[in-house]
Amino acid sequence: MRTSFSLRAAWLFPVTLGLVLAVGCDDGRSGSTDGDGTTDGTTRTDMSMSRTDSGTATGGECSPACPSAQQCCGTSCVGVEFNGVGNGTLDSSFDHCGACNAACNPEKADRCARFGGSGPPQCLCGANNLSCGGNSVCVQSDGVTICADLNSDPSNCGAPGNACAEGEACTGGSCGCGASGAPCGAGESCCGGVCIDTQSDGMNCGACGTVCPGNAPDCNAGSCGCGAGPACTAPTAGVFGMGGDPGESCCAGACVANDTTSCGCMACSGDDECQVSGGGFIGGGGEVTVCCGGPEVAITGCGGGGFPGLGDGGVPGLPDAGI
Repeated sequence: MRTSFSLRAAWLFPVTLGLVLAVGCDDGRSGSTDGDGTTDGTTRTDMSMSRTDSGTATGGECSPACPSAQQCCGTSCVGVEFNGVGNGTLDSSFDHCGACNAACNPEKADRCARFGGSGPPQCLCGANNLSCGGNSVCVQSDGVTICADLNSDPSNCGAPGNACAEGEACTGGSCGCGASGAPCGAGESCCGGVCIDTQSDGMNCGACGTVCPGNAPDCNAGSCGCGAGPACTAPTAGVFGMGGDPGESCCAGACVANDTTSCGCMACSGDDECQVSGGGFIGGGGEVTVCCGGPEVAITGCGGGGFPGLGDGGVPGLPDAGI
């Protein structure tokens, strides 16, 4: 019986040893090993994140890594901030300002940059403005980029570039004139807070403050003239107040030559003739008018009182203005 037991033990020993070796070689993974180093029934996820040259983690997988002036978004390298060349809204940083996919609003900003040159990149408008807020928009005004309030900016009233007429104010996004804020009608302009028809007003002809002269006192379609016609020939001064051309006057809507029968639309009486007055001491300045009178008008002016262009001081060297 001992011999039988010994043979049985000798047979079991190598079998048991094989089982022990098999268990000792197991690496703890279930299933067979695939060619890529993973086991059947398991999944290995690559959690690596691409980095910039400076070592800052980015939200994407860019290969090769992005340079320090760019950031990785998805699989593309995009700008961190606008470098000042070209259109800031077309720069890649405008759609990824401060973070991937954090796009600036083109109505509120014109670039992505660091405010004052420091801090994180932000959406900016103009030289010294953060992204415009409220009802403001980022626009060019007189060559400068600003945040314009569409409710009150007369150059951008209600919409970018919608300019109110001269003299009008922008209230609530609408152009208007004076305290009422009502818009002026066709052919009218807001002059001093009042809607004036600048097509026919002789004191504001064609534009606020344009006064029609004496030889063209009527305003037609925004232009000064005499009646429905053009301006009359204005009188011109001579030298030392003498020898001027009396020209024409606008009388009842018609140009009439200035002479004794009609001098400034009035007939002269007696020995008076139509004289030219004004123009300054040598005809270089002062208002030129016509009036009935004697030769002294060339010295004293219409109505007397002084040498033309010298006020009421009379003729130099004479005791008074009369001759």
